Amino acid sequence: MSHDLPEKTREIFGKKPYLSLYFQNPPTELLEFRLEAAKNQNEFFLSKKGRALASSVSPFTQAKRQVDSVSIQSTDLVAVLGLGNPHLIREVESKLEPGQILLLIDKDRDLLFPLWEEWLGPVMEVPGRHLFLGENSLSLLWNYLESLPVERVSGIRILRNAASVSLEEMFYAETDIRLRKILSSKMSDLLTKFEFERIWVRNSLVNTANFLSPPSPKTKIESLKEKFNGTPSLLVSAGPNLRRQCEWIKSIRDKVFVMSCDTSLKVLLKYGIIPDGVMTLDAQTHSVFHFLGEDTSPIPLFADLVSSPPILRNLKFKSVVHSITAKYLVDASGALKREATAGSSSAESLLGPIGDVQSGGSVATTAFDLLRSLGCKPCFLVGQDLAYSGREIHSTGTHHNEKWLTLLTRKTSLEKINEAVVRKRDTRYVPSVTGGEVLTDYVLDLYRHWFEESSKSLDFPVYNVNTQGAKIENAENIGPEEATQILNGFQDHKYFWKEFPAWKPELIQETLVGSPAEFKKELLERIDTIKNEFSKPEKKEEVYADLLSLFRDTLGKWEDLRYLIRKTEVYILRHKDKLDEERKKQLFLGAILKEFTMLRRKLLAGEN
Repeated sequence: MSHDLPEKTREIFGKKPYLSLYFQNPPTELLEFRLEAAKNQNEFFLSKKGRALASSVSPFTQAKRQVDSVSIQSTDLVAVLGLGNPHLIREVESKLEPGQILLLIDKDRDLLFPLWEEWLGPVMEVPGRHLFLGENSLSLLWNYLESLPVERVSGIRILRNAASVSLEEMFYAETDIRLRKILSSKMSDLLTKFEFERIWVRNSLVNTANFLSPPSPKTKIESLKEKFNGTPSLLVSAGPNLRRQCEWIKSIRDKVFVMSCDTSLKVLLKYGIIPDGVMTLDAQTHSVFHFLGEDTSPIPLFADLVSSPPILRNLKFKSVVHSITAKYLVDASGALKREATAGSSSAESLLGPIGDVQSGGSVATTAFDLLRSLGCKPCFLVGQDLAYSGREIHSTGTHHNEKWLTLLTRKTSLEKINEAVVRKRDTRYVPSVTGGEVLTDYVLDLYRHWFEESSKSLDFPVYNVNTQGAKIENAENIGPEEATQILNGFQDHKYFWKEFPAWKPELIQETLVGSPAEFKKELLERIDTIKNEFSKPEKKEEVYADLLSLFRDTLGKWEDLRYLIRKTEVYILRHKDKLDEERKKQLFLGAILKEFTMLRRKLLAGEN
């Protein structure tokens, strides 16, 4: 990198280090790009090998008309594809609020040099403005978007400089599609958080406070990581194909560590198969129906910390092995960022390292990553249809199936119930393991893509043992006979894990940072303090901004409690121009009293 860069540019590098990469190995030959004067005075356009990349007469008017034709809201993420018209960059930037996200993207890195000093440099000084040049920068762009908090983002606005885009239509089209896809996925994740984040926090805090409570001894997944190195695993899901594979599972039982999803547990037990562990993830109480009526005392429950507390409080398992859902992202500076489920920070302050597991949104995806972290390899998938094989939703024998059997009448058959469910879904056809196509839906297809991407990054094979259902790329789609041949190459495991504390609870010795009883006492005191403070009549006379600031100050060390009202806080932020002061206060104070009353009730549930 040149040592002759201006001090201002070096200051920008301090805030956005990735920009310095564009200045490494600057071109020594004559640049293809030139900044040229337009016919109108004080207007400029970029040219590539003599070809104008904007109007050569009035690029400013061209840019202004384009920007004026688009309604840019303060909550929009804005992207400019193709930087051949420098006035477009400046016009868009002038319309944005401080901190609003602007992404400047171009296929050619070398246009940086004629544009930097007057056009790009000043924009990059502003927080929230980012520059991605060349195909090699795309991975950085995707990482940035994946790690971007989208609480303040309501949509995306993409402006294209037509002359630039026409040179590399495929590049810009694919970039456009992926920009929208990632943001759409992020928005979907945000909506999921809004829907469940309050439940996650409540459950995490309650489960932490009850860590030493009966009936099941509790431990952490951290203590089991890499303890199963080289042991084949069998992940059992509740797809329609499962019941056809249960006899095969019994035949290879001594070769594999069997992890069951909660939905498939009843099916296995009906065939006399006791899994080595069962995974549950759902924070909602209805998950208890996957266990009711079954003897779960010989089986360890692998439970995410957000799992429903009544399941852990009312059912008996060999032990409960807690984990935390977390993902690791690379931000725009190249730093690795951990994003854990809301509530985990408070839990780890008491329990210490619990152990991270990544998830694709379903119990099966979480169990898959958990098996990887245990060191199991290779992994065999069973019942992972990820499709409506035979137009069925689940295997016979699941809780869902049992519930539907109670609804049968002379006019209502099981097939009719399945069909009614399928018709409500956003369905599509995908390649089948049989070579044809099979019906699936949007959500199941997302899980399929998650398995495909995850399988691609592993250093061991993944086998999808299925005679129907969706084909999973990057996994070997095989039948039971071929799977048996592969497993014959492994020795019997002799259930060596039964000497581990999770299967021998008398050996569990957890060293905690503090006392769960004290944790619960302090949390209840903080809840009461917040409720009392914000119940005072005079609080209705204060402005919303002061209430928000006071709330954050009142939290003290209990930062996770802010997630209880984050949905309301973000709603007010997004609609700040539409809500009057009185309505903001009403929403905010109402949310505090409602959510903290609910948390208090959950913490005290089950006490005598």
